[in-house]
Amino acid sequence: GPGCVLGLFTNRFFVLRGYDMKTYDRLNRILILLVILSFVMAIPAFAQTPSSDPDEKAYEEAKQDAMGICPPIFLRDENGNTINPVSRVNADVPYSPKQTCGKCHDYDKITQGYHFNQGKGEKMTKNFAQTYPWCTSPGQYGGRW
Repeated sequence: GPGCVLGLFTNRFFVLRGYDMKTYDRLNRILILLVILSFVMAIPAFAQTPSSDPDEKAYEEAKQDAMGICPPIFLRDENGNTINPVSRVNADVPYSPKQTCGKCHDYDKITQGYHFNQGKGEKMTKNFAQTYPWCTSPGQYGGRW
């Protein structure tokens, strides 16, 4: 009948069951409101366009995670000079954790930690020293590789 929404409620349906037109109009308004609300609620789901490239999405997520941990920094040498291996600026000198990280982090507190000092007093065996000449101890102290 005229005025029915999606053919769900018709005048004939209500007349046969003894309902008046006031009830019919009220239910039609409620149905119209529910249809409109369902479309409005669905808009945000369609508004988000995910990246078609999964690698790009993973890269963006990793970049955001990294930004939450630490802002972009420059590696620095023992004297505080910037090291930039890409442009080959001071690329031949070792980086200094104290100069690089110590600007934001409490370097003295970190260097007192258990893991930082693990193996500090241990001597390397002759075989270990020959096999891994870049290590300064058999523990974590002084770096591993």
